[in-house]
Amino acid sequence: MSEKIILPVLNKNPQKPSNKNIACNSCGSGGCSGGFGIKPGSEKEEVYRNIFLYVAMGAIMFIVAYLITKLLSFIS
Repeated sequence: MSEKIILPVLNKNPQKPSNKNIACNSCGSGGCSGGFGIKPGSEKEEVYRNIFLYVAMGAIMFIVAYLITKLLSFIS
C-alpha cells in the first residue's frame, strides 16, 4: 500500500511562451486594432455596416427578451 504509482500524463510537452497579447486575439476586444470587425483603414461603408449589424442584433435581442417575458407573464 505504500507503493507510489506513476500515472501517465497526456500532454508532457511544456507550452512555449508566446509574446502575443492574448487579449487582442479574443472576440469583441475593442481596445485592439480589429476589434468588433473594424480595422484601421476600413472603408466608411464597412464601418457603418458593422455598427448597424451590432445595433440590429442588440435590438433583436431586446425585442425577443421582451416578448419572452410577456409570454411567460401571459402563461402564469
